[in-house]
Amino acid sequence: MDAVIQTLQRRSEEMPLHEVKNWQPFKIDALGLVTLLGAEEVNQSIGTLQRRRYTEYLPLLAAFLVAGDRFTAEQAGYSLYNLTDGIHTTELKGWFTRWLSTQKLENSSTSIFTWEITEDASGGPWNLAALALSVVTVMPLLVFTILIGDWFGVGNSIAIIASIMVRVSLLSQRRQAVEIAATHGPKEDQKDIKKLFVTRADGAMVTIYAPKSVVGTFTRDSGVPDLDLYHFVRWIGWATFGAHICILGMSSLFTQIYTVALLVISTWWLCSDMLWDIGRQVEVCGSAADNWKSEFVTSRPFGSKLKVVQENPGKTRKGTGRRLWAYVRAEPDEEQEAMLKHWTLLPFEYNKVWYNGYDDAKQQYARAKSSPVEAKKMYGDEEKGTSEKASVQTATVPQGRTSSESARPGAAK
Repeated sequence: MDAVIQTLQRRSEEMPLHEVKNWQPFKIDALGLVTLLGAEEVNQSIGTLQRRRYTEYLPLLAAFLVAGDRFTAEQAGYSLYNLTDGIHTTELKGWFTRWLSTQKLENSSTSIFTWEITEDASGGPWNLAALALSVVTVMPLLVFTILIGDWFGVGNSIAIIASIMVRVSLLSQRRQAVEIAATHGPKEDQKDIKKLFVTRADGAMVTIYAPKSVVGTFTRDSGVPDLDLYHFVRWIGWATFGAHICILGMSSLFTQIYTVALLVISTWWLCSDMLWDIGRQVEVCGSAADNWKSEFVTSRPFGSKLKVVQENPGKTRKGTGRRLWAYVRAEPDEEQEAMLKHWTLLPFEYNKVWYNGYDDAKQQYARAKSSPVEAKKMYGDEEKGTSEKASVQTATVPQGRTSSESARPGAAK
């Protein structure tokens, strides 16, 4: 056996390019492969396009997702039903489906989202906070690697900084594209409120009220402001990712430990979707028409003109968390009910038990809209002491909306 091995070694030395085999000016460690981890979580989080208050400028794992533009890919399993215009589509943009899937629903079918176009809201203080946090966490790595003479570590630090700049640039263009499409269209489209039902991949259904211009961004691609710059930045992202995956394994042990810890902690923080990082404000308000107590979650997904108010009706004794009540609160007319049957959102008419319950629920809802006393009887006060302190307000319903939209945070605290 030894003779065979020696023979093979001699033969290899006789090969014309045998010197290349022994060429080892440096070694590449497989540690750089850790940058491939966390791809699914990062794809889901940054794909929502939500602006973060603190983690906006932190480095993340799976930077190749950004360079490859994979965070914009469309997802299957979602359906949009435009009850106002009688349109059904499953072709929804990736940012919208990712955003919708990250929303926490108290009940699987009765949450209501209202999209609004408002005045520009400056996020200056939060941008400074996010930038300061990034400097505090990333710059020590760069400074220390210079002081110890770890030049591969310096390259690693530069690759991290470049990956942050690439992600910020691409996300900024995507956010601008959606906001421009939603806010720079005809004024009539911004005031024309559409009533939507959207089913998620997990089977949950939500009700959405949004201007026509905003609904268009759910289903149509919003072109980025500068396509050439977008492609150029993506190319830089690929180059940065390739350099990082090679250089990390050649850095000093301290640099490797610091880098891995920084990437993992930052990715976990961003993917956790913490309320105070996304900027969601939660309030509990009373509404005579829609619930004795509802939770309202207000957020600005892109940090500027678009605002979303999520209403989570409180759990009650009367079964108002069923999907049936989502249809009742939407107050469809006969034509819209016919569309719901056509889309198989409503059962076949021979299901008399369901339709009897549906008719009873519509009558209860109509009485609750007109009388705070009836609303309290209908929903009950399941939480002693809490419901007694809540004030009930009879909502004034704008045209084209249900009473649930008028119960805004601060209206009846």
